This record gives sequence, structure tokens and C-alpha cells, in this order.
Amino acid sequence: MSSHAANHRRSLALDHLSQVVPEVEHVKATHRTVGRWTLAQICKHLADSINGSIDGFDLSRHRIKRFFLAKRLLQYTFRYGIPAGYTVNPNLTPPPSVDLSEAIDALARAIERYAGHRGPLQAHPLFGKMRRDVWDRVHRFHCAHHLSFVVPAED
Repeated sequence: MSSHAANHRRSLALDHLSQVVPEVEHVKATHRTVGRWTLAQICKHLADSINGSIDGFDLSRHRIKRFFLAKRLLQYTFRYGIPAGYTVNPNLTPPPSVDLSEAIDALARAIERYAGHRGPLQAHPLFGKMRRDVWDRVHRFHCAHHLSFVVPAED
């Protein structure tokens, strides 16, 4: 994990989902965000996304992309990243009034639930059906993307 200049997103890579909550705990006391969301909104969004891989998502959007381009879009995302400001599903945009402690707890519960889940996983709204190992990578990548907008004060 490394950081860029003070006014920019930091570079962040996660090797395991178990690193997410400790990373949040590390930055929560003194941080700033360089994107549109607060740390609480980020944690809520990540919790909802992780739970969605178990419970399912609204798949009414992106049907054509999912059918024809899912694998290419996934490869593109892993190679070039998630564009800042892009949202796959606006319903997963959290309200500004999210409580940070509650959001962190929800994120920790979602990660624990996902880690213990042994059943099938649901289709991603854009990438479609994926194996567990690919979902693991997507979740790590997605968490690192959003947490890269949270810059610790010492940076």
C-alpha cells in the first residue's frame, strides 16, 4: 500500500478481504476523502456490494453488456481500473447521512458473511456469473478502488 501526493487518490492493493476493515480502522480517525463520498458512504456501499454477491443484485440494467461483453469488461476493469465516478447501479449509492460506526460494522459483517458463505454466488450486474475466486478478486479490487479515495492524514 502506497500513497501519492496529498491531493490525489492513493494507490492501494488488497491481497485479502480480511485487510479491508483494518484499513478502514487505520484511516477513520484522521482522514480526508478526495472523492464525492464520505468514508461512511464508502463502507456502506462496499457492504451492500459484498452482500449483493450472496443475495443478488438488480439485473435489469446492462443486459446487453453482460451478455456480450462481460468477460471483456472484467478484463478491462482489472487492467485499467474502475473509472472514478462510474456506477454500475445507482441503487447502490448510499445516502450522505450514513453513520460511520454503523457502516464499518455492516462492512465487517458483510465480509465475515461472505467468507463463511459456501453456497452459490449471484451474478454481477455488469460481469455476470463468476466463479468464487473471480468474485474474491472483484471484491478486493472494488474495495481497494473505493478506499483509494480515503487518504490518511499523515499522507
